[in-house]
Amino acid sequence: MLERKDGTFNLQTQDGYWLGEKGFERTQAAQGLRYRMRPTPQEYRDGIDVDGLMWQIGPFKWKVGEALGGTSNNKALRELKRKIAADGITDEGMLAENEYWVKRYGHERWFPPYVDQSQGLAKTFLRPLAAWSGLDPKKEERGVTWFEADYGKPWLGKYVGTKEKGFVSPAQVKKEYDSGKLLKK
Repeated sequence: MLERKDGTFNLQTQDGYWLGEKGFERTQAAQGLRYRMRPTPQEYRDGIDVDGLMWQIGPFKWKVGEALGGTSNNKALRELKRKIAADGITDEGMLAENEYWVKRYGHERWFPPYVDQSQGLAKTFLRPLAAWSGLDPKKEERGVTWFEADYGKPWLGKYVGTKEKGFVSPAQVKKEYDSGKLLKK
């Protein structure tokens, strides 16, 4: 912020330095991560995951593909997602609280962090419906034009074993809905 706190009209920061957006972009690139869904300069030089992002007509080059099909996913981010999904909950306090909640309430209080399933490996611009919805009734696209992430789906673990017929009875559903209604006089 620009303030007259110390008698000057200079930039006032907490730690005495200003990183800025360009500096943040460089630090992300140094870690191998993309910033603003744009490949790092190193990825452009080596041609890693940049197919179709830069268009060239004669001597002119445009990065139109970044606007239409850019993704922040690259090898470094996929490795980070895989690590987060594999680690699960790492805080000792949360693990202890989960044990207490299982004993007292029968379910956990804390769940592993969500890891989105996007990978950025699609090679087509307009992807078919199965790739967006995850439903592939004809079994035409899975494993051919799109692939599921290999780091698991930790948030779906809570649904395992709950889709059995009669798990929740219609009477229970009616009771749940009726408990939220206002009583008539």
